[in-house]
Amino acid sequence: MAFFAQLRALFGRDALSWWDRSYFFDWVFVFAVWVLGYLASNIPPFEREFKLHDSAIDHHHHHSQISGVVNNIIAVFLPLTTVIVFGTFRRSLLDIHHGAIAVMGSRGLTHLLTEFLKNTVGRLRPDFLARCKWDKALKECTGHIENVLDGRRSFPSGHSASAFTGMTFLSLYLAGQTAAWCFHAPLPPSSWTSSRAGRLSITIAPMIWAVYVAITRLEDYRHHKEDVIVGSLIGISTATIFYLMFWPNPFYASNFQQRSSTEPRLAYTHDTYRDRNGAFELARFEVDESEAV
Repeated sequence: MAFFAQLRALFGRDALSWWDRSYFFDWVFVFAVWVLGYLASNIPPFEREFKLHDSAIDHHHHHSQISGVVNNIIAVFLPLTTVIVFGTFRRSLLDIHHGAIAVMGSRGLTHLLTEFLKNTVGRLRPDFLARCKWDKALKECTGHIENVLDGRRSFPSGHSASAFTGMTFLSLYLAGQTAAWCFHAPLPPSSWTSSRAGRLSITIAPMIWAVYVAITRLEDYRHHKEDVIVGSLIGISTATIFYLMFWPNPFYASNFQQRSSTEPRLAYTHDTYRDRNGAFELARFEVDESEAV
């Protein structure tokens, strides 16, 4: 009780008025995909046959320019921190909740898909032979078992998928806050903060980082180009789906002209809901008689 009282004191009397039990089941789904992703990562990779003179898998083994830990921290905590800061500034638990569930849900689904594909496809990395250290007499790999098994998990690129998941969500979120991707949205004149080019640069900055991560996976000979492309598409797709599930489309001018696109979507509502100022607004579209077909 004291905890909820503190929340109301910090975020306002109606801090949790938007909550619906359906959000609980959404979090159950998010938790489930994270668990399934962990289980999928422990599936033994498919042992695909290979040739000792295959140039596609005969590259030197290099250290990763960007470690998996660093990549995951940036991909998860940067967008998560951004929505928490914005939500706290606005004193809105709704903003924080929707941002958190979208980030964690998209990251969990991306992890599940990439780990499942990695281990079931079993594509060999470009540096597989260096990892394998083939022994002609024994006719088997003599390299460290973990390195050899990881060498069979090239498709798709987990680094690329993770980076594009977090950075795509962050770009969409920033675009929704700034109207950078909606060129028909009205902006106040005579203000440097209204610069469309400036707003656009802010929103594409996260994607530049994701592209850089993907490029390093090719430079380090950890993935083939197809692995990076598919991993990136997985990340972009899951982030977009979860963003649009809980936030308005940042490309629609109507979102900025009527109910602000900076506010998250109320996923579960009745005919009316209470907005941040305490007024009631319609939660669903009604067809005007003059526009009815």
